[in-house]
Amino acid sequence: MNPLNEHLFLAINAGAHPPPALLAFGLFCAQWLVPLTVALFVLLWIRLPRPEHRAALITATAVMLIGLGVNQLIGAFYFHPRPFVLHLGDQYLPHPADNSFPSDHGTFMWSLGFALLALGRLRAWGVAVILGGFAVAWGRIYVGVHWPFDMLASFCVALAVAFLARPLLRPVERWALPFFDTPYRRLIELLHLPPQAFPR
Repeated sequence: MNPLNEHLFLAINAGAHPPPALLAFGLFCAQWLVPLTVALFVLLWIRLPRPEHRAALITATAVMLIGLGVNQLIGAFYFHPRPFVLHLGDQYLPHPADNSFPSDHGTFMWSLGFALLALGRLRAWGVAVILGGFAVAWGRIYVGVHWPFDMLASFCVALAVAFLARPLLRPVERWALPFFDTPYRRLIELLHLPPQAFPR
């Protein structure tokens, strides 16, 4: 165990008697920011019909999936137990005793955010997702299911795969965007969904 990793974890972890409001916020960050980010991407797809915006959303999603694939590859060669397995700190979120390094939650958030920044599209949303990634990182350490170095590794993985965003953009615009966008437009027309809520 890296002493610095352990020291940082104990400094961030909630401890035995956390303030109830802070613990509730930590659990919210740890559990709900990732699904809320998925909902955000769906909402952006619906509300921003311009091809360059939808291509950016698809590209960022592809980059995120690559990042999660890198995590799986790292996990196949290196296993790191979670803090509660080593009886360190206090755990407030049930979790399987699987590999902790890197964090899929962190990679998910930061890959999406960095990809949007790399593309130069939807930058404000990219910054928001990156900041959300820091909240997720803090929350999952605070509730005792991740180490700080897990999050540092996720940050590095996300930063690395974000460099793929620009090379991926052209094939996404040519192939993936029509594949997803055309059926979507046909569906909302078929369902007679109002243009005010579902812009064409």
